Amino acid sequence: MTKPTRRTSILFHIVEFNEGGIESSLLQWLKIYDRREFDVSLSVMFTSPAFENHYRALIPADVKLEMLVDRPWLNYFQARRHANRLGKPGRVARDVFNSLAVRPYVTRRLAALARQHDVIVDFDMSLRRWAGRFDIAWLGVNHFSFDARLGHRPRKAKRLSRQYARYDAVVALNEQMAAEATSMFGDTLQRLFVLPNAIDVDGIRASANAAEAPRAPCSAPYIVSVARLDEYQKDHGTLLQAYAQLLREVDVPEHLVIAGDGGSRQALQARAAELGIAARVHFVGHVDNPHALVAGASLFVLSSRFEGMPMGLLEALTHGKAIVATDCPTGPRDILDNGRFGILVPVSDTAAMTEAFRNLLTVETLRHELSSKAFARAQYYGIEESNKRFAACVATARGARGEPAIATAAR
Repeated sequence: MTKPTRRTSILFHIVEFNEGGIESSLLQWLKIYDRREFDVSLSVMFTSPAFENHYRALIPADVKLEMLVDRPWLNYFQARRHANRLGKPGRVARDVFNSLAVRPYVTRRLAALARQHDVIVDFDMSLRRWAGRFDIAWLGVNHFSFDARLGHRPRKAKRLSRQYARYDAVVALNEQMAAEATSMFGDTLQRLFVLPNAIDVDGIRASANAAEAPRAPCSAPYIVSVARLDEYQKDHGTLLQAYAQLLREVDVPEHLVIAGDGGSRQALQARAAELGIAARVHFVGHVDNPHALVAGASLFVLSSRFEGMPMGLLEALTHGKAIVATDCPTGPRDILDNGRFGILVPVSDTAAMTEAFRNLLTVETLRHELSSKAFARAQYYGIEESNKRFAACVATARGARGEPAIATAAR
């Protein structure tokens, strides 16, 4: 009789849930990892309106949920922040309160959870102060370009370098990001892994056919963008200018559908009106399931100034879309393999984006060629390949601590 194998117990962690790409990628990670090999739990530092109203229901049923700050009085300042009632004195009080009350409480909770798990995956590196403690393997996941965030902040980069060195391994989402980490931190990191965001290809394609999935707000064909409305990073302003220029140069039927919400929404709507394109630009707000919108589009566009490993591009490939993306740090160049699977344009370059739109919308053979390649590219980020990469990363981090390997289940 074969002795049952013990699964590796993984604790994923995130500080809180808001409306962003990290949250979406975390949900994919939680869904796709092989339950024959991994027993998966999730810890969340603080609750939030987005978590209670949306994300809590999306966590897989077999994932054990741990709220680290699980006492209402410890959430007092966070609740005021989410209600926009904190203010500068409140922020000062919050910082003092966190040092005196929240951190000691979290330390005790983490110590208890560490005894129940084999690995902590700090998915947003919000546990940097605790990394390396409790006699357990730690993986820290970085989601954004190191250069874009820290290249002009050497003092912060030096401080983070010391904190990142506490992790048994730091995970970069793509090769470009890993190269930035090597250049910025040198040999201070114990180990550096490239572990791309994971996707459930079949699940994503099925989501486009769900009865509740929102459809396009227009009957015309359309270009689609799915991203938070945050001009500092996402640069929808250039997208609007390029689309307006396209309409001046070429008679195309495509409208522009922008799915996402954020602090820049009113300014972007005003800009669309100034450009005279408001009637053909549709701001649909945050969409829980954008897959039908993406699947029905003529092409997908990402206009960001910087990224990490944008889930939107992976999902667009899964739906077989022709793609226009900025060649920003980091993610698009790796995902699109230097332009083999989509058109890369310089960041904030209106003319280049306009030309890419024109080529894809007027040269049907080019659009179909990229569409036919897209789905095959998505498989690289699918369940089977992602599980192999994650298992190797975990085994290496644990082995470096001298921990015995846990036999994996037969496939």
